[in-house]
Amino acid sequence: MKKLFLILNAALLFSCAKEGSNLSNESNTGKNGSLTRFAIKDDFMYAVDLNYLKVFDISDGNEPVFKNKIMVDYGIETISIYGNYVYLGAVDGVYIIDINSPQNPIELEKIEHHISCDPVVVQNDIAYSTQRSNAVGCGTNWSSSVLAVYDVSNPLSPSLLTNVEMSQPYGLAVENNWLFVCDEGKEGVVIFDVSDPSNPIEKGKINIEQPRDIILAHPYMIISSKTSFKIYNYSNVLEATYVSTFQLN
Repeated sequence: MKKLFLILNAALLFSCAKEGSNLSNESNTGKNGSLTRFAIKDDFMYAVDLNYLKVFDISDGNEPVFKNKIMVDYGIETISIYGNYVYLGAVDGVYIIDINSPQNPIELEKIEHHISCDPVVVQNDIAYSTQRSNAVGCGTNWSSSVLAVYDVSNPLSPSLLTNVEMSQPYGLAVENNWLFVCDEGKEGVVIFDVSDPSNPIEKGKINIEQPRDIILAHPYMIISSKTSFKIYNYSNVLEATYVSTFQLN
């Protein structure tokens, strides 16, 4: 019950921040969704606007201090941190930023793709990116929407492992051998077995209308939609059980 209370608070923060509170996957400070515009790593917060990554020192929570910014091109949408690297989802690609020197981020590489909306999550040197092209501002209706999987073990030379056709994918989350992808076109959260990241295998689906993003806090997951948050217990991943719903308004 205590864990459920904590993730409810996380979801409320997620709601109040519009795009969500994205904390480093290797941080003890919180959980994250993939459709986010700021992230925390240790004593630093990294925030994005359309074409800048900005760095703030938050070691004194009462007085955040702006430290630096770098231009990373136009159309930055989402941010995720894994280890000492920031991954930025943009309309035309995924940027990899080195933050080994936290105040001095360095752009290392850009993985280019067709124009699309592009959240990204990373685990064990594998980046998973949904690329939604059949929506306003996300490319044309002639472009395909896919789940793209990249090997980023060498940040200077990332490589595409595979593309999986999707309908209208939004946010996603990964944990161990399971990848969860919100797909509005399929009216649910599609569950993939990614034991072999180069060959994601669709294993099931959680039925929910207009899913947008996911926060994982095992054994619970929060699935956000346009109008509400739904909580599921996914102790048994392929038989996730509904727990409760609370409305955004």
